Amino acid sequence: MSPSQTPKKRIYLNFFEHGCVGSHMSPGQWRDPNDKGKTKDRLAYWLNLARIAERGKISFIFFADSYSTFDIYGGNADAMLRCGSQFAVNDPMVIIPAMASVTKSLGFGVTGSTTYLTPYLLARTFSSLDHLTEGRVAWNIVTSHSSSAAKALGYDKVVPHDERYAQADEYMDVVYKLWESSWADDAVRFDKETRVAFEPSKIKRIEHDGKYHKVSGLAQMHPSPQRTPVLFQAGTSKSGRSFAAKHAEAIYIGGLVPSQTAGSVKAIREEAASRGRDPASLKFFVGISPILGKTVEEAQAKYKRAVENSDPVGGLAQFSGYTGIDLSRFPLDDVFELKDAPGDNAVHSFLDNFSKVVGDIGPWTPRKLGEIMALGGFHPAPVGTPEMVADVFEQWIEEADVDGFNIAYLTAPGTHEDVVDLLVPELQKRGLMWQDYEVEGGTLRENLYSTKGSSKLRDDHYGHKFQYGTDFKGDNLIEWEEEKRRKAEESPSKKSREEAPIINGKH
Repeated sequence: MSPSQTPKKRIYLNFFEHGCVGSHMSPGQWRDPNDKGKTKDRLAYWLNLARIAERGKISFIFFADSYSTFDIYGGNADAMLRCGSQFAVNDPMVIIPAMASVTKSLGFGVTGSTTYLTPYLLARTFSSLDHLTEGRVAWNIVTSHSSSAAKALGYDKVVPHDERYAQADEYMDVVYKLWESSWADDAVRFDKETRVAFEPSKIKRIEHDGKYHKVSGLAQMHPSPQRTPVLFQAGTSKSGRSFAAKHAEAIYIGGLVPSQTAGSVKAIREEAASRGRDPASLKFFVGISPILGKTVEEAQAKYKRAVENSDPVGGLAQFSGYTGIDLSRFPLDDVFELKDAPGDNAVHSFLDNFSKVVGDIGPWTPRKLGEIMALGGFHPAPVGTPEMVADVFEQWIEEADVDGFNIAYLTAPGTHEDVVDLLVPELQKRGLMWQDYEVEGGTLRENLYSTKGSSKLRDDHYGHKFQYGTDFKGDNLIEWEEEKRRKAEESPSKKSREEAPIINGKH
């Protein structure tokens, strides 16, 4: 495809990372002698990654953090431990400020759970990160579905799916209040003459007493450069789509081929528009695991080495963790016998989807599925020259209307360097990617929207309603107060019954 035929939409590239010491998306690749993932427990790894990313004009590094690990396969975490995936995980919150110190424009997205982190503490942490990075932080909002995480964090079981989203929706009201409503822009004074550091009349106490969350206090941190971090979210269920349409500015979306993703992108944009938002303001990012070479032969050699290093059982353990389906009951090299056992229909659907991508590779066995999971998993994994991989990117842009890509690596920093040195120049040549950051040294939101001065939430975003001085309570608290009022009217309170006169032994 010639440059004149390419889409005019400019895309954004992110590096998809995880704090685990080893491999995250690609179990077993730590065996590659050139892989440095085993050194993630040292700061040098992260500083080097940040410098590579900024050299390649990468938009931001996306930390897909998690709590505990998968323990579905075989009923334990042994397979995950052996393959070196999602264990020995660093807390990315403590790494980001150091990475920011050696960069000027690179952004940082990091996961925070609305199920397990209290709104007040999360708001303070992200305000701190936004200050320390000079406004280059995004929050990847998750509701957490793992039972192992629930147990590790003191809960007996996972909160049901739709209720998690209901909790998260109210959670957003609370953090918007803390970020947007508590402090006026001019509350920070440090006036030597009047001896006022922070003007009390310009700082409002937040009072929230809702169905799921309760907060009474001043936001502990003064307004950061973005106030509210860029809001990133993933979820394509009905509840997830509704949440994204209301809150998300960037959306991580799955799919092995564009046709699997296009419908979700379209539906979320349409729902956002129905809420009064500009649908183009929502930026969609698909996960992808490219294997690049200067020649086809070089790319194929890298792929062959990756297959040799891959850990199929680790890949199966990841599949089991993502889906909740224990595949350990199937012999590794026997053809899948999918009948009516729990999860069999879901496995069959996944295998059909993989077949659309990899073609006819003969009967499916657990080993074949595990190898694919260990080399990109639920992401497309194109192998080839920069021109060939860029063609795949263009197909996704044209057919699924995505705005960018979360690039998962096989080996570090090899994959990152290949993207920066081979793929980025090709995308730039086609006019698909900027030559430099639109706002050099700017905030993440300024670079996401390519507009200097756009550091705060857009006017059409729900969170903008909470700006200081509006006294907006939030949809959830208004609805909850109305529900409590209605219940009180329908049923007399216990106190009222106790105070009523007793006649014939009854109130």
